[in-house]
Amino acid sequence: MTTTPGSPAAARIPQQSGGAAPLPLSLAHARRDPDAETLVEQVHALGVPSLVELGVQAARAEVADKCRQLPPGPEVDDVWDETIDTAGRSISVRIYRPAGTETLPVVVYLHGGGWVFGTIATSDAFCRRLATAAPCVVVSVEYRLAPEHPFPAGIEDAQEAILWTAEHASGWDGDAERIVVVGDSAGANLGTAAVRRLVDAGRPVVARQILAYPGTRVGREPSASPYGNDWPLTDAERAWCLEQYLPNAADRTNPAAAPLLAPAQGLPPTTILLAGCDPLAGEGLAYAEHLLTAGVSVDLHLYTGQIHGFLTVDPLFLPRSEEALGVVANAVRTAPTP
Repeated sequence: MTTTPGSPAAARIPQQSGGAAPLPLSLAHARRDPDAETLVEQVHALGVPSLVELGVQAARAEVADKCRQLPPGPEVDDVWDETIDTAGRSISVRIYRPAGTETLPVVVYLHGGGWVFGTIATSDAFCRRLATAAPCVVVSVEYRLAPEHPFPAGIEDAQEAILWTAEHASGWDGDAERIVVVGDSAGANLGTAAVRRLVDAGRPVVARQILAYPGTRVGREPSASPYGNDWPLTDAERAWCLEQYLPNAADRTNPAAAPLLAPAQGLPPTTILLAGCDPLAGEGLAYAEHLLTAGVSVDLHLYTGQIHGFLTVDPLFLPRSEEALGVVANAVRTAPTP
């Protein structure tokens, strides 16, 4: 477990509903790293409105506009778009293949965005950094978004994209025996739910899942985090996103929506990255314990001074994101054969 010095453990994090007792660690005293503190202060100075204030369409436009202003990712030898046609719908994917003739592991990437926003375009720079760092083939998935397509649409798209990738990987000099699912935030929630479905269906094609600050429960109660009212993710914004994704109250106890409620036996080796100054940290720790209790191999990396979303932030603004990317790249490279 990787931790940042200066944020000592004090007491147990309150148990999350539906999960095993969490690891004996509290983040009540976590303090932001200098790079994270600087970034938060810069955003505060800009007066960025919350997702709740913006609403769905304006939030999507805001995210797209901000991503267009950021530095592009590194050049990748071959990048192209494809369409997966399945069950009366189409799923857009963007594929990144670094230079070289060797057979590479293949990542299916599911972006974050509260199940409401994010596209293959807004994820482009991060996918380029990942493809270059590992190196690996990356298949970035434009899954359907809420509220137009609520639960379980995103999981269904993730599942189809994983199977399609396993079927086509050899055509890109990708190793179909080393399919790795990488997701952050809502994308991590969708990814682990899709992997669970595939295992249950007798199709364990995923060699490893890499989950960055996953959402693993769907309660609307405030988090125990002292950072639940601050950028980049507040408790109110999280509750708003859940309302878009799970408008049907009955779905809020569905194990596919809340991985902490789902059985974990049979899941592949899992790498989890968490940020200590993040309202989702507690449920991420609880999910790590949930997996460990079920006998799943878990590598847990806790950056106590980092914030929600840190993995995909450009290192120009958040230098420690490069360190985290190295962890992800290594986990992709060393993925075992299922």
